[in-house]
Amino acid sequence: MDPQMAEAFRSIPYGVYLLTARQGPDFFPVVVSWVSQVSFSPPRLMVALRHNRKIIPAIREVRFFSLSLLSRQQRDLVARFKGPPFQAGHGDLWEEGNSGGAPILKDCLAAWRCRLVSTVEAGDHFLFLGEVESIARGKEGLPLTTLELGKTYIGQS
Repeated sequence: MDPQMAEAFRSIPYGVYLLTARQGPDFFPVVVSWVSQVSFSPPRLMVALRHNRKIIPAIREVRFFSLSLLSRQQRDLVARFKGPPFQAGHGDLWEEGNSGGAPILKDCLAAWRCRLVSTVEAGDHFLFLGEVESIARGKEGLPLTTLELGKTYIGQS
């Protein structure tokens, strides 16, 4: 990508979320920021994931995922769930889901449990379109954004 174009893309602010899916005994929490509401009726969200993400087979098989919006006070969770594969030991952070088994973060600002409706290949990413089956409102506060992190994902990792 052209350096000027990359810089322009870095200026787009996004919320920071934990995307989760469960495939059998395996649990996949992933930090994501390319999320958007795409429909009001029915309520639908879109998540973009790079082709190499380990959560993709779980979402495709189970056809369900959850998104938890992080608050500014949860900034430290980004480092815990970004990078090396998830390790056990964070069980106290999650509220288990009933449909699809995709847990949400207990103290997030808001969370959406979604049934996968479709997947679209979009260059080096997949777009996962999910219909919201349930929501959870968490504590009050301001959402963590890529501006607060000082780093915006532009698709190069």
